[in-house]
Amino acid sequence: MEAINKMDLFKLVKLQEIDKRLMELEDFKGDLPEQVDDLRNKISALNENLNQSIGELETAKKMNRAIEIDISSLTDKLNKYQEQIYSVKTNKEYDAITLEIENLENKIGEAELKGVESLEKEEKFTADVARIEKQLSESQELLHGKEIELQQKLNKTKAEQTELISQRNKLISTVDYRLVANYERIRKGRNGVALAVIESYTCNACFATIPAQTVVEVRKMNRIITCEVCGRILISTNNKMEKRLEAEPLNISG
Repeated sequence: MEAINKMDLFKLVKLQEIDKRLMELEDFKGDLPEQVDDLRNKISALNENLNQSIGELETAKKMNRAIEIDISSLTDKLNKYQEQIYSVKTNKEYDAITLEIENLENKIGEAELKGVESLEKEEKFTADVARIEKQLSESQELLHGKEIELQQKLNKTKAEQTELISQRNKLISTVDYRLVANYERIRKGRNGVALAVIESYTCNACFATIPAQTVVEVRKMNRIITCEVCGRILISTNNKMEKRLEAEPLNISG
């Protein structure tokens, strides 16, 4: 990068202070946002499973009713044939009725077997629905508590976060866009921290030793110099400049 305004570098120090505080506010919420999202996704999946199980349960119930009707109809026919057998006059009629009775008994047996299997399915789906409803109720109750907890934390930080974001936007507008772009690129790749102060010829971010000549160049504050180890922008403390920053709040107050 070409020569830069020394004041811009110190503005980046202020920018990093704002960004660190914003990260602290995010950390204050902990993993509550993720917990809330996970619970919402879980509840959505449980609702889908519940609807599917309810559908399967209704299908099983309909099947059971149909089987019951079928068995009842077959039983009525069987009873009629069993009554007729006592009034037959020939062996041929007797054999015919006996055959019908045997066929009906076989059909009733098959229907009863299907009925048992269908009842087992109904019991299974009934248990599934009850289990999922319990899980859903517990998850909804847990989500409600987490949402309240998250909202309470958001209420505590919202005003400060809004003000910091406003300050950040105004501050960025006063700094060379190339410098800001460089800062943002490094910050995203270094856990939110783009600047490192030289302390006793050491980078205070990664503790790498900084050569004396590099320290001299950094103290000039007229171009970007990065740590050869961690890649962060190196800066040198400057009490005079810091006092100026405190006295003149970077023209970002409105």
